[in-house]
Amino acid sequence: MLILDAQIHVWKASTPERPWPADAIEPQRPVPLEVPEVAGELARAGVRGALLLGPTWEGSRNDYVLAAAAAEPSRYGAICRWATASPAGTERLADWRSVTGMRAIRMSLNRGDVGGALSAARRSGFFAAAERLGVPLSLYAPGRYGLYRDLAEEYPGLRIAVDHAAVESSGLPLAEAVAPLAALAAYPNLAVKASALPCFVDLTAETRPYPSVTEAVYRLVEAFGAERVFFGSDLSRLPVPYADLVDVFVNRLPELSGAERALVLGRGLADWLGWSEARDE
Repeated sequence: MLILDAQIHVWKASTPERPWPADAIEPQRPVPLEVPEVAGELARAGVRGALLLGPTWEGSRNDYVLAAAAAEPSRYGAICRWATASPAGTERLADWRSVTGMRAIRMSLNRGDVGGALSAARRSGFFAAAERLGVPLSLYAPGRYGLYRDLAEEYPGLRIAVDHAAVESSGLPLAEAVAPLAALAAYPNLAVKASALPCFVDLTAETRPYPSVTEAVYRLVEAFGAERVFFGSDLSRLPVPYADLVDVFVNRLPELSGAERALVLGRGLADWLGWSEARDE
């Protein structure tokens, strides 16, 4: 079965030759998560490949993820950071398909001046160009359901993945936290990454198969259909063993049919992104 992880952060240590920004936030773990370690985790869990994303503490760098995706395009895809407020950055979107391994652009709208960032991206023509050129977006805006709705309506041809099911904390039971997304399922250009879900669960109260996670996945599939719900780990901060999470999605979702499970595990993501190298290997 094709299994693709919809998001894993990878990064390298800050060095004089490759420094992080001076105002970099604290990384999710002290030791960088590099591609060889990811490859080992994928192999042990039976996962074909993953979308790689540079974390915010490295700045707006894409070199490491693009190098990995160019070297093994059937295994890795790159989610890239982009100058969404820049007209020059918008012009560069015209060449995105020529960048080997680039699969999507990430916008992180979970802190800072979110309204300002959205307005700037509209003024630069970024959203309109991404829609016209078929550039998929991965957008993390936890709790901002109106934001997703407005973009889906304004740019109906723009494919937007809701990162981490728009959840940011364990403040609510997970099934309750993902429930508001059901209202967005009517927009066919929105999909949901069922990623990082164990990060939002009280793991002192439950163990594998993590009933909170499975119930949340069922709710998302019921709303969006299996073709628009994508397995993902966010491995660098995952509080459970990677192989255990993969096992939950592969073997512990009995209410999903085999076809639905195949879509959630990777087939749907490959189709959404047009990631033919992973789909056809």
